[in-house]
Amino acid sequence: MKTILVPVDFTSTTENAVKAAAEWAKQYEYTHIILLKTSEETEFDYLHIAEGHSFANEESINNLLEKTKSLLKNLNYIILEKNPDVQVSQEFSSWPIARSINEILKENPSVELIILGSDDQANSSDSFVSDNIITIARTSSVKTLVIPNGYHYSPVKDILIPCDINSIAKLDRLFHHKSLIQRQDVQLSLLNIHTKENNDISSEKRKELEEYIHQNLTEIPNKIYYSYDKNIINGILNFAASNKTDLIIALPGKHSFLYYLTSRSISEGIYQNVNQPVMILK
Repeated sequence: MKTILVPVDFTSTTENAVKAAAEWAKQYEYTHIILLKTSEETEFDYLHIAEGHSFANEESINNLLEKTKSLLKNLNYIILEKNPDVQVSQEFSSWPIARSINEILKENPSVELIILGSDDQANSSDSFVSDNIITIARTSSVKTLVIPNGYHYSPVKDILIPCDINSIAKLDRLFHHKSLIQRQDVQLSLLNIHTKENNDISSEKRKELEEYIHQNLTEIPNKIYYSYDKNIINGILNFAASNKTDLIIALPGKHSFLYYLTSRSISEGIYQNVNQPVMILK
């Protein structure tokens, strides 16, 4: 069965991601959603220090367990209210979140997508999951969908795909995920951002990209755009803000959000993107 994995915490950010997961499952025919709650609190949160000795605060541990049960029950209800046909499972792990996710991926090869809630500039809830987006995106072996806290689900029809005209072979990753975009009513916008003001793209490079797209995406409506911006992330987000965009797909390579994983740019890119979800392909 096609499965979505959603790590959750006690914030509105991940609750919004769960709502999006229920709708996403309906649109793309996923039949199973796994809710994962990890123990983000450290062991010191449960210790009392007295007279040089420490002991576990059993009441705090029990309260957390009850709170977790209540959270998962509520999220389960939210999913089934939106999508009564989907199966919902619940997992709790005491491992760090990235390791917990990778263990679930090993045990459940049917997981094809991870959905993560992201705090954004307009709606911040100090989400633990949001704080770990970079780690999860870097280490997970399946595609990841980042849902901004302020996002309200709508069917995906207009998809923005930033691409590097000097490395068009990276688009092969997109072709591996045609099931995501192979809908008659989907429109693709492929965007190349060049960062040198006086370094316009040659007609030969444009022709090469256009022929490559035409050969591989003949069945999907698409259009190629070229734009200049000193900052690639800003160029992508400015284009998305001024053109109808339901989803941004991040490909490997220079124009990908993944390119910035070792810097703070990916955080800025995601948190500034207050309207559209971002799909990070593998």
